[in-house]
Amino acid sequence: MIKNYAAFIAHLKRTGQMKLLPRVLRELRREEAYAKKFAPTRETAAKDPSLISGWRALENGILTDRTGKSALIDIYKKITS
Repeated sequence: MIKNYAAFIAHLKRTGQMKLLPRVLRELRREEAYAKKFAPTRETAAKDPSLISGWRALENGILTDRTGKSALIDIYKKITS
């Protein structure tokens, strides 16, 4: 990640590589979107009423689901199979 943008742009100007700036910007936006997508999240029934009760967390790509909705779906699957 770039820490000092002014110094980075000055370096690009000094080396004659200003054409790289749009690609760098695109890559920074891509990294930001990836970080936002995989940021730890936690949903509760208060935020999302469709969960019925409990909570659901996504951290490091692992979903931990302790909701009433998942419990009801598990019961349904056991009954119907």
